[in-house]
Amino acid sequence: MDPDDPGGLDDDDHSSAGLRHRLVDLLRRRGHLSDDRIAAAFAAVPRELFLTAHAQRHGVAVVYRDEAIVTRRDAGTGAPLSSSSQPAIMAEMLEMAGVAPGQRVLEIGAGTGYNAALLARLAGDAGQVTSVELDRDVAAAARDGLRAVGADARVVVGDGRLGWPESAPFDVIVATASTETAPRAWFDQLRPGGRLVVPLRLSPVVFSVQAVLALRKVRHGFDMDAVTPGGFMALRSGGERSPVATRLVAGEATAEPADDGPLVELTGPALAGLDHDDRRRLLITALGFGRTCNVDLGRSNPWSLVAYAALALPEERLVECVRPRSSRDGAQALGVVDTVDGSLALLVASTTGARVEAYGGRGAERALAHVVDRWISDRRPGVDRLSVTIRYGAERPHGWRSVRRDDQWIAFDWLATTAPTPARS
Repeated sequence: MDPDDPGGLDDDDHSSAGLRHRLVDLLRRRGHLSDDRIAAAFAAVPRELFLTAHAQRHGVAVVYRDEAIVTRRDAGTGAPLSSSSQPAIMAEMLEMAGVAPGQRVLEIGAGTGYNAALLARLAGDAGQVTSVELDRDVAAAARDGLRAVGADARVVVGDGRLGWPESAPFDVIVATASTETAPRAWFDQLRPGGRLVVPLRLSPVVFSVQAVLALRKVRHGFDMDAVTPGGFMALRSGGERSPVATRLVAGEATAEPADDGPLVELTGPALAGLDHDDRRRLLITALGFGRTCNVDLGRSNPWSLVAYAALALPEERLVECVRPRSSRDGAQALGVVDTVDGSLALLVASTTGARVEAYGGRGAERALAHVVDRWISDRRPGVDRLSVTIRYGAERPHGWRSVRRDDQWIAFDWLATTAPTPARS
């Protein structure tokens, strides 16, 4: 049997119903799904009716693979703008949301409408599901899918960061796009004790460092109830600041393949503090010969170390380095800059492991090596051991690392581990 094909019940049944049951069985066996009500929702809602073009082009069976499907891209850059999320993370987020019959639910980002249909099944006839979508065309397509399956969910057009106050208060808010903060409007529109499930970007530098959080509304903010690793495209909104402060590029590639990218590209807040000459010297350093040291990951995922380092190091020293896709072990890395000696050190993570690459002097290399040593001494924590507390206003919550973003403090801790205080900004 194809390992990517959702199998487990009757491999000869390729009907929509048969494929749905096989997907449920796959999600159960892989540990993503345990709630019977959520399993019944997946078994009842035909995903292909929200992905009609994809199903017609590739076949219905492909729709029931456990993978995300991009449905809309930017016409100029090709960047994904909308998708149907991977069923595994959808199932986990639905379990984290804990939607009960009769509850009022707000979804931020309608996508294809498939997730709203699942939420509507969980909320039942006595409940109410509202999905806010920024793009009118995406919203219209989601409404078509919901009508096709007879799901009682409402799709409205608006800025998701503002929620939907006319239908508040909500028992549950589920965001299907990532953000660096929990917008105050979401807090205000939740009832006391209500739950927010949101993919939080942990770093303003490395977009892929994210954690999906289940947060419970308390008096002045949110406490965390659950966490799982995950990655989502950014919540599109005119009100959200760009995570990139400055971009520095050395030599746009012109050789084949045409889309291979620049020789090196650096972005991030560390560049904002450098003058023109310092930036030029940093690029020359990044293009030079580097020293390489592999990291002992133990049994840990390399991205666990990247998340730890992104939180432990002061944000104003960080950059993201992007190199051609043909480069060894991937093209993206978390970097730290030492402005005293102009050195650069990169933490490169890939499916094959992690390594530290150092360029120029020793300052940046020492800073990054210190963080790697602390991660190892803290027993290599991953995102699944992260604890997050959010407080609005001036009160700063205690944490292993606390950062101020917009109108809120976000405190990060590691569960079941004790760590020294990280370098402060």
